[in-house]
Amino acid sequence: MMKTRSLSLLAAAGALALFALAAPEPISGQNSPVSPDSEAHVKGLIAELTAQNAQLAKNQEELDAKIELISEAVRQARIFAARSGKGGASK
Repeated sequence: MMKTRSLSLLAAAGALALFALAAPEPISGQNSPVSPDSEAHVKGLIAELTAQNAQLAKNQEELDAKIELISEAVRQARIFAARSGKGGASK
């Protein structure tokens, strides 16, 4: 769960950094505002990053669920091995 949260924060920070770099403040002597084309491009990139972030979060949840299943299987295997006397834990 912690990895999902930090992954989301990283993606949000990346989107913010991309926006800040793509739409800089005008430098002195540069009075033209950001063109609508570049603004639309930045919005498209942010939407793409948001979709990728959602996919990454979904994948991370699936991985966490699989790791839980494997951990439970290993726990049960250790219990059975200890009961049979072949696990080394009962020696």
